[in-house]
Amino acid sequence: MNVLQVVVWAWRSAAALLGRFRIWLPFLLVAAVQAAALLLVVSFFHPALLRLGDPLIRFVAGPAAVHYPVLYYALPTMFYRMNVVIDALVASIAGGAATLLFAAAFGMGQQPRPWNRAFRHAHTLILATLVGTALVLGFGALTTLVPQELTARSFALRWGVRGGTMLVVILVQGLLIYTTAWIVLMGHKLGPALRDSVRVTLRTFLPTMIVVAVTQLVLFPFQYAGTQAGFIATKLKPEMVGSLLAAQIVLQVVVTFLLVGAITRLFLWRVEATR
Repeated sequence: MNVLQVVVWAWRSAAALLGRFRIWLPFLLVAAVQAAALLLVVSFFHPALLRLGDPLIRFVAGPAAVHYPVLYYALPTMFYRMNVVIDALVASIAGGAATLLFAAAFGMGQQPRPWNRAFRHAHTLILATLVGTALVLGFGALTTLVPQELTARSFALRWGVRGGTMLVVILVQGLLIYTTAWIVLMGHKLGPALRDSVRVTLRTFLPTMIVVAVTQLVLFPFQYAGTQAGFIATKLKPEMVGSLLAAQIVLQVVVTFLLVGAITRLFLWRVEATR
């Protein structure tokens, strides 16, 4: 198979399992936690939520963010910061369970109690997620070296920085994307899992990068809209910022399902080929 055939095969393998509700559960769990976090922030003024929501918003975004409409200007930043915690503590373990469920569906044999197995590897999965997040944030911080007055004046430079940042995210995610599979399917520790993830990616470079890149491109319009929260809140309606984030959560469930399924399929294919 050529590169595109491999990519399409991996996606089709994942899409064929869209009707398996059990495999949806890890992704729905992450979405439910994200939705609860978003609802907490936008409804923090409710008496039942005030004691938790008010200090949380002040901690994450500063005291000005508790006022309307500043709350919605800061909402994407708050949501992103809360997502870092959700990714580490919830999505990492849910991703492990989902990988086990996909592997069983692809014929790797029954994976007994996938959630229990994922929880047994929780500390390694969390650390792996934190490593990936640290790398993305570290490389992303390099964009601050570009003077803001230059990006404000130059459309080409501004989008060049955005494009460069996205390429770095795709590259980092692509190199580490198989880490979860090595941990939960093969029992690797953190170091060997990271090392072998890079090895599998380099052996399956173009299919892996295409799958990761398409996922990022599908989500990019919502991520870009988040950077324009001030414009949306001023010119349209502040509450629309929250609606866009809610729509992103829904879309992310489907996109992540296909991503994890396709990556698990590629992982099993590559591991079987090397035996």
